[in-house]
Amino acid sequence: MLGSSSNLDELMLTVPVPENCAYHQIQLGFVIEGGRSRWLTHQEISGGVIECIKTGSKRHLVGTLEPWSKRP
Repeated sequence: MLGSSSNLDELMLTVPVPENCAYHQIQLGFVIEGGRSRWLTHQEISGGVIECIKTGSKRHLVGTLEPWSKRP
């Protein structure tokens, strides 16, 4: 799991992944509700991780990253 400001492409190039392992990038963003933003709840984070595993996605975003100026 990676923070909202992580550069996923850069990390992909620097993380050594053994052949017998699967590597998934899950980036954690934030949620905008009623004009205000907040960080993700534990339930939202775990739900996003489970969804990524179930779908087999190599990259998955939980929440949103835009607009960056609304980041809590």
